[in-house]
Amino acid sequence: MNSKRIILLCCILSALMSCGKKSSTVIPEGSDAPPIEEGTVQAEQQHPASPEVIQDRVNAIYEAVAAAYPEISDITPSNDELDDAYCSSEWNTLVQMVNSKDAENMGKEGFFDSDYWIMGQDWGKISISDVKVDVKDDQHANATFNLHNLNTVTKVTLELVFERGEWFIGNFIDETHKQDWKKAMTMHLEEKGKKIQEETANDGIVEYEVP
Repeated sequence: MNSKRIILLCCILSALMSCGKKSSTVIPEGSDAPPIEEGTVQAEQQHPASPEVIQDRVNAIYEAVAAAYPEISDITPSNDELDDAYCSSEWNTLVQMVNSKDAENMGKEGFFDSDYWIMGQDWGKISISDVKVDVKDDQHANATFNLHNLNTVTKVTLELVFERGEWFIGNFIDETHKQDWKKAMTMHLEEKGKKIQEETANDGIVEYEVP
């Protein structure tokens, strides 16, 4: 009897150990798909630097641009809200510096004589098409597309940077008219700086031209 009990206990222990090694599986109902182990991620989340994610971001940005520039409006929209929501920290700092420098010379023509969001002064129905994404690395990418405004089509490249957990615009480039907005703003500030140095070079005496 003792030997029979020992054999029976060994069989039970062996069965329990075999069950413990088996993975729990789920068989989808009404499907010929193979069983899926529980805890397996069935759909991987897209990487933030994937072209599809960036393209969706660009499309969403310009849907907001179209809403901010209604076709029938006599009031020129302010760029501040769009800049704050969709532009990089560096871009916003640069724009603020240019506006501050231009404010010191009231009465003279400032830098922003057109709008980088719509690549012009006037606007109608705003839309974009043929968006192409070039990923540089996990934090930098370019998006090129056709910007439709009124009856014109402008080829635009956005230099995008990944910061604060999202893609933001670090620069606008008007490919059609060869206008690099970031470079132009930087040159504008350098020219302003040189002019100030020239005006203050003569024993600290500043002479201003009367408009």
